Amino acid sequence: MSRLLLVDDEPHVTSALLRVLRRRLGPSVQIHVINDPVAAAALARERAFDVVVSDFRMPEMNGLELLKQVRDAQPHAVRMILSASSEFSTLLGAVNEVEVFRYLPKPWNDDELAEHIRQALERSEAARHERELADAMRVQVGEASVIDVELRRLEEIEPGITRVNWGPNGEVLVPVDLP
Repeated sequence: MSRLLLVDDEPHVTSALLRVLRRRLGPSVQIHVINDPVAAAALARERAFDVVVSDFRMPEMNGLELLKQVRDAQPHAVRMILSASSEFSTLLGAVNEVEVFRYLPKPWNDDELAEHIRQALERSEAARHERELADAMRVQVGEASVIDVELRRLEEIEPGITRVNWGPNGEVLVPVDLP
């Protein structure tokens, strides 16, 4: 199952996106919607997404800043900008700095939007397959162990899952900053 994250500070926009994409992408895509870019950045550090679509203009953090954080946490996630902005230099910066796959205009055409998201999901799947083949080759030639490859795979699925703090008696130490 593919995972898609939609981020826009306007709830009516995310509702509209969700309605369009659920109908056109079907049940094989798990769609997460967040209206707070700071919360979206935190979620991206905890949960893997194949594609992240972010509005550009948002309070507290713009889409470019959010997608930079997503890239740092999940370098393999395909990143897309959704914006009504027609500022060419800003959008060019987004493409170059954060390696944005597509710029999606507001207002959008439902069919075109769904097709661009579908292409991003396909790109993500193809890249995952290439990484798996490369890992298999590294194991075969002795550049990586099976354990290293599995740890990298698990980390890609659930960021942070392989980083556990162990206590002196073998217990798992829970970070103090957890709620």
